[in-house]
Amino acid sequence: MGWEDLPTILLEEIFSYLSLTHRYYASQVCRTWYEIFHSPIIWQTFIFDGLIFTRKKFNLYRGYERILNLYRVQRYLPRKSQYIKQLIIKPIPEYHNMCDFLDMLTNFIHHHDQSHYPFPYLDEFSFTFHVLKLINDDENNPEHLHAYNEYPNAFIRGNKRYYGTGGTILNKLRKFISSVRSLKRFHLNDLFLASDFDIGACLEELLVNSGETLEYIEVLNYTSYVIPLYTVGLFPNLHTISISPHSLDDGVLLLFANHLIYLRRLDIVHDELTISHRYRDSVWNEIEEILKESKRRWNIRMITKGKCKEEPLWPQGSAPIQSIIYNTCSVKVVQTSIYTCMEQFSATLEIYAHLKSMCRVYIPRSFLERADTAYIGLVKTARYLHTLAIKERISTATCLLIAYYGAKNNLKQFYLRRNCVILRNEYRKYLFRESGDNNESIHSWLEQHCRKYDRVEDAVSVLFGRKWKMLTDWEYNRMCL
Repeated sequence: MGWEDLPTILLEEIFSYLSLTHRYYASQVCRTWYEIFHSPIIWQTFIFDGLIFTRKKFNLYRGYERILNLYRVQRYLPRKSQYIKQLIIKPIPEYHNMCDFLDMLTNFIHHHDQSHYPFPYLDEFSFTFHVLKLINDDENNPEHLHAYNEYPNAFIRGNKRYYGTGGTILNKLRKFISSVRSLKRFHLNDLFLASDFDIGACLEELLVNSGETLEYIEVLNYTSYVIPLYTVGLFPNLHTISISPHSLDDGVLLLFANHLIYLRRLDIVHDELTISHRYRDSVWNEIEEILKESKRRWNIRMITKGKCKEEPLWPQGSAPIQSIIYNTCSVKVVQTSIYTCMEQFSATLEIYAHLKSMCRVYIPRSFLERADTAYIGLVKTARYLHTLAIKERISTATCLLIAYYGAKNNLKQFYLRRNCVILRNEYRKYLFRESGDNNESIHSWLEQHCRKYDRVEDAVSVLFGRKWKMLTDWEYNRMCL
């Protein structure tokens, strides 16, 4: 059986991963692949990344730059728009191309009658703005010190200055969002609005045409300062919200609890552009009472991602945090952070994970500097913890003890990088005094299994009752929670 004889469903899956150019080249191979090229399934996702539908043009002052080919867009939209389910606009530095593309989409929709909507299956739209970042090497420069007065639309952190959107780009985006309808999933990231007049932009237009159908919304770094987004709480059928902490306050959280009866998951996302913000401690108790009355339950996840180099500002009080995920390579494990989780979220925490194996920070080798004992304490204390992912350096003895105490509680998924595990046992003088522990038998068990990687894997497999192994860096990076 040759490539041309592959099942149609496999060929459609392969073609869906190809770019538009390579998809066309593949269609010239044989008649079967040419027929797959015209299959509606492979056109369900359209990604505008600044390269598609563009051509190079020489500018006398700026050299070669990419210009949107309007003719290609005009040829594409009438033929494939009826198949598109997911429209994604990635952050691109060529703002003029992005404006032209949004303008063409809006005009294409307005060209059709209300009864002949050109995107009948479009249910997800994602837009991420390319935030302009300037670095000032001289922090004592007077221009840098008075930047707030000179550049009121800039957000300054250290020697970095960030510029968000507004003006023509924002107006083009608002016109397009006001034209689409019946969306189920919506992503709006890094607008970084600085003007009070723009607050509510895009969300108000979305509420008019997709207010009853929207089920998932992601709004990250909507503004460059702390301001609550009450508009997010006006979509009655939302079941998942992903939002930055500086877009929340006590009133917004209570609005979610009272108005969004289908809300099941709340993701509080912290990244490089996030402004740390804390809420009133008692608000979580009020939310818990409201949810108990209506027999509902929230899954609240604290997510740190991107190039963020700081620990998030943890909610105080009895916040029901169930997942803490570090999806970044710029934050290292801090023992105090784990101890904070043990003290505040031990009654609700279910997932604690550090993803992205290629760490960009110093990883200590000394036992006192590592977080071995903190991880063991977390597994002992958080009785509902079922998933633990460790990317930084620990010893084989620590790995065995985590599995030993995790098997006693609720730990089901234990992910560990093989490259970060050291063949050591630092617990020779440690006294195991927990109920049901035999100090001598645990020490002999550790000494017997901690000297070889295969013995560690066999011992953990016995404790979990299934096959368990350490992950390579490639396997660890592909892990999704």
